[in-house]
Amino acid sequence: MSLYARRMQEYAGVIAQYDGKIALIRDHYEAWDQPYWNLPSGGVEPGESPPAGAIRELREETGLHTTNEALRLVWTTTVTRTGETLSQSWNYVAAVTDPTLQIDDPDGTVTDAAWFSPQDAVRLLHQMPYPPIAVPALAYLHTAAHATWTFTLSGTTDWTWLSDPLR
Repeated sequence: MSLYARRMQEYAGVIAQYDGKIALIRDHYEAWDQPYWNLPSGGVEPGESPPAGAIRELREETGLHTTNEALRLVWTTTVTRTGETLSQSWNYVAAVTDPTLQIDDPDGTVTDAAWFSPQDAVRLLHQMPYPPIAVPALAYLHTAAHATWTFTLSGTTDWTWLSDPLR
């Protein structure tokens, strides 16, 4: 199935922080030719809230634990194509108290998890080929500004986007 040809999906992710470092995962996406470093994130399951999905994805992909109370919403993303909403995502930041990383990814796509300085995380996230993931993450890591993002896909690879302050 194409990355873009599917029903509307919901996703959630976490910028997990510990001692000035950021946890990233190395994930192999079917639509791309190689694995990329990314923030822990994934699909919100039916009946699951975005915060619960973010907490579950963080635990599965890194072994890190956080709570609903520790999560702070820092950006949302909507992806559209020809007027149709393809996906929505909610992304949070949370400090964790135990930095032990242990992958238990039921999808089997996460090959590594590691802690990086913010500068190294930015360098690695710049390589991500999917703007709705990379652009908001990079903007937040540069400015810590909370934002609502709207990405529009024209054709198969041409993106435009807008952001507004998160209210």
